[in-house]
Amino acid sequence: MSKSLQYSIDMLVKLLNNMRPMLLFYLSWIFLHYICSQFYIYFCISNTIMGVFLSPFLSMAPHCSAFRWVIHESGNIFYTMWISIGAWIASNLLTFK
Repeated sequence: MSKSLQYSIDMLVKLLNNMRPMLLFYLSWIFLHYICSQFYIYFCISNTIMGVFLSPFLSMAPHCSAFRWVIHESGNIFYTMWISIGAWIASNLLTFK
C-alpha cells in the first residue's frame, strides 16, 4: 500500500474512534425516539370511537407522559445534532488545506 493511502486509512480510523461516543449518543436517541413513538401509538392511542373519548384520560397516564417526554426531548436533540453536524462540516471545509 502506498504511504498516502495508509495515511488516509489511519486518519479515517482515528476520526471514527474519536466520533464513537458521539455516534453512540445520537444513535441511542434515534432508537429511543423511534421506539417511544411506536409505543405511544400502541399504548396511548386507540383507533376506535371509544378511543376518541378515552384519549384525554390516557394521554395523562404516566407511561404516555414518559413517551411524550422522550419524543419531545429527542426532537430537541435532533435539532442540535443537525446544527452540530452543519457547524462541523463548515469548519472543516473552511480550514481545508
